[in-house]
Order: sequence, then C-alpha cells, then structure tokens
Amino acid sequence: MCRICNESYPDFTLEHTEQFCPFRNSRYCSYCASYGHLTKSCPAKPLRKYREPCYVEQTIPSCEIKDKNARTPIKFYGEEESPRILSIQDNDMIIYNFLQKMSIKIPKGFTMKQVLEEYAKQTNQRIVYELN
Repeated sequence: MCRICNESYPDFTLEHTEQFCPFRNSRYCSYCASYGHLTKSCPAKPLRKYREPCYVEQTIPSCEIKDKNARTPIKFYGEEESPRILSIQDNDMIIYNFLQKMSIKIPKGFTMKQVLEEYAKQTNQRIVYELN
C-alpha cells in the first residue's frame, strides 16, 4: 500500500505504488486543471491570491490539453496600464542573487540597481525597495 492510502485509507487492501495510486490519480487541482495532486500542493500556484483563471490552460478541459506543463498567463483588461510591484530588499547581495536567478548578466559600467530597474521597466513592474 502506498503512503497516501496508508494515511487516509488504512483499510484499503489493494497493493500498489504511489505512482499508480487510484486515490492520488483521482485528486484534481483547480489551479492547474490537472489530476494527480491537490490544490494546496500545486507546483504552479496562481499569480493572484483570489481564485479565478490565471492561465489559459485553466479554461480548457484537462482531457483536451496537449501540453500539460504549458502555463500561458491570461491578460486581464487594464493590466497593461498598471505595473506590477517587484518588492526586493535594498541589499546588493540580494539584488545580485535575483539577477542571477533571472539569468540576467550585469554589463560593465552598470550597477546592479540600474540593471534591475531596466529589467523592471521591460517587464512592466515597479520596484519597491524594502529596508534591511
């Protein structure tokens, strides 16, 4: 018996692995519109805190989605006018780590903040520097 069944259904007697667990495969995630995990453990959490479709793939039945890993953000009316907020600590090491994580190189003659501000401008974000 797998870990999922052992915790939730101790009287279930069908021997199986977690990969082929009938209960795991029946779990449906409304965030990414796929089976196999619950909403609380979704690897593709939505961009917004409230629950409405954030990705185009959430509006298509899961049986018709060809690329299960596709995540195409939905652009809502008015999003282009108001920039998103990029909140980051005013610390050179944290800014450097963020730029590295985003695979952004720092050209000679530019500071990390200049590169970060250019990145924010290109991605329609407004930077808010937090104090250490």
